[in-house]
Amino acid sequence: MADKDLKKKDLAPTNPRGIPYAPFVDKVEDYISSRSEVEQTLKNFQEMITKYQFMETNQQRRATGLKEKLPDIEKTLDTVLFLKRRKILTLSLLKKKPDADPIEATFELNDTLYAKANIKYTDEVYLWLGANVMLSYPINEAEELLTSKLSAAKLSLKNCEEDIDFLREQITTMEVATARVYNWDVTMRRKEKSENTSLQEGDKAEAAPGKFDPKYDHYDFPVTSINQTSGHPGFTTPQQDAKVHQLRTKLLQNGYSERIDTLTLLRFLRARKFDVALAEKMFIDTEEWRKEIKLDDLTRNFEYTEKEQVFAFYPQYYHKTDKDGRPLYIEQLGKIDLTALYKITTPERMLNNLAVEYEKMADPRLPACSRKSGILHENCCTIMDLKGVGLSKVSSVYSYVKQASVISQNYYPERLGRLYMINAPWGFSGAFSIVKGWLDPVTVGKIHILGSNYQKELMAQVPAENLPKIFGGTCDCAGGCTLSDTGPWTDPLWTKPAWWQKAQEEGEENIINNDDITPKTVPNASDTKS
Repeated sequence: MADKDLKKKDLAPTNPRGIPYAPFVDKVEDYISSRSEVEQTLKNFQEMITKYQFMETNQQRRATGLKEKLPDIEKTLDTVLFLKRRKILTLSLLKKKPDADPIEATFELNDTLYAKANIKYTDEVYLWLGANVMLSYPINEAEELLTSKLSAAKLSLKNCEEDIDFLREQITTMEVATARVYNWDVTMRRKEKSENTSLQEGDKAEAAPGKFDPKYDHYDFPVTSINQTSGHPGFTTPQQDAKVHQLRTKLLQNGYSERIDTLTLLRFLRARKFDVALAEKMFIDTEEWRKEIKLDDLTRNFEYTEKEQVFAFYPQYYHKTDKDGRPLYIEQLGKIDLTALYKITTPERMLNNLAVEYEKMADPRLPACSRKSGILHENCCTIMDLKGVGLSKVSSVYSYVKQASVISQNYYPERLGRLYMINAPWGFSGAFSIVKGWLDPVTVGKIHILGSNYQKELMAQVPAENLPKIFGGTCDCAGGCTLSDTGPWTDPLWTKPAWWQKAQEEGEENIINNDDITPKTVPNASDTKS
């Protein structure tokens, strides 16, 4: 199927110069029918990337040549116009003879040597046409020819630069498609391996709670993941359960006794492909970072008093949920003005607020969404609005965005469900190539880059009533959606005090059996005590 799609080049849409758009792979299952097609599909994708890169190199070389050529054409045209004006001045205004007052000019013999010459009146000029060919032209014809060449060269340069941006976007699209197909193949291989080694029968693992430890696992929300792939809660293999126990044991031996519940350890293990040693290092690095910035105290006591002022230049907020029931997180990068922001706040406070909001996403936002949905949510759906973002802004926010990305990927693994980058401008692919270097292929596969016509795809994931009007939805919160922080986490029916709002109560809590639960029958925390 994929091979046939790639061969339909004549039917594929193109840009104005005939360069084809790269195929966009949203759901791999809709693009390839079986794992047997993966190898050929990846090969075809790589061939397309190579072709796009070859075209980009040629366009860059051509643009460089045009940039070097334009000054020469402009200089020659200026000389012709000077001769034309001199002719008019001499004959019409000064009433002098054509051969009167020759022009004294300085011309270049080589890089360091110049000479003077007298240029007599002339009605014609000689123009180099290339390949050692020079032709004589009357001044008016020379002006017309050079003006035409200058316009053509400028248009060619503009087209080259547009094609370079277009090609970079297609390369990014193909790289994302490659990552998605590759990750899908890895997931399928792991699933097949799990099914071959599992004691359960059937082609698909059944949703059953994994092995939880009541000593560490105190949950009052559903614990079976909405993501039914291997390694997620409710869909783990005995080997994966054993690695959770192994990781917890190692952490306890090293003196780490907090945040070692099963759901947390599974997130770190998934982020490191169930490599216990790598997951252990990631967990310890996270704990050391938490200790360094005193995150527990920050979460309890941090007050972002300048929040409303900051949001005027950099809106970052949670707002309701997507169609799956996950928290919806929105950033509007087009408004960002770090110069103005740093008069209001500091980079450190901005990053501290980011960390605190991650903690509040983990509790109470995600548990409240899980209770309402009757299924476990461990990540959010993000909308990143790039309207108004130009390449000139990228360098100014590079440092902050990079630090924020480090916090997100290194210390809060598996928290990104989907990312919609909307209103992506021309040339964005180059900037995204920089950011993409900080992300792993699994993360890249969750990213959807959309232009200004994003509403249809975005609203396939986000209900219109939950989407702010500014993005094409119908939500118009009193006081504005930006500062409303509305969602299941503010609804008394679904929210409960977070860990940072009260001390951990003594005693153990039972695990909720998802087979006996519906969204409206989630018991209160007091009902789950043993």
